[in-house]
Amino acid sequence: MKVTKRAELNEAIRQTVADFCANGQRFLNRDVVDAVIGEHGNLFEELGRELAREKLFDLARRVMKTAGQVTVGEARLQLGLDLPDFDMPNLIAVPVDITKPLNGDCQWIPVTQATVADLDANLHMLDVQIGADQRRRHHIAMLRQRVVAVIGEKSTLTVVEAAALARELQPA
Repeated sequence: MKVTKRAELNEAIRQTVADFCANGQRFLNRDVVDAVIGEHGNLFEELGRELAREKLFDLARRVMKTAGQVTVGEARLQLGLDLPDFDMPNLIAVPVDITKPLNGDCQWIPVTQATVADLDANLHMLDVQIGADQRRRHHIAMLRQRVVAVIGEKSTLTVVEAAALARELQPA
């Protein structure tokens, strides 16, 4: 089976992260990016346009989320939403494929042009994201609870060190 340049890049990223982890290092995303570029720069010659397109997609999404305030005062007044704490967004994201609300494409719609179906789709996407965030938070809280049970609140041991200690403390 032929390995694509994209698969090579993904493997280079995985390996770089694994190397940082194996060395017990803390690292930032940019550390991984810089290391991958430094060691696998040849991949970018072929993937450059594709990666640039993905980055521009991310940048466009960020800009659209923070687009300048569209005058929505009239809509707010007419709908009875002219409240001090009401934050009416300028644009909403509507998933193109409702079965993939977090990982698929979204259409950006000025909120004043949104239909009830558009608002429902955006709410569904937000509910799925909140659910994913809550599950992730719950799992991190469980992990913390188990680590603290093994090594205590004030310990500077890492999770892997706590796991090794827990293994040692288990009856044979």
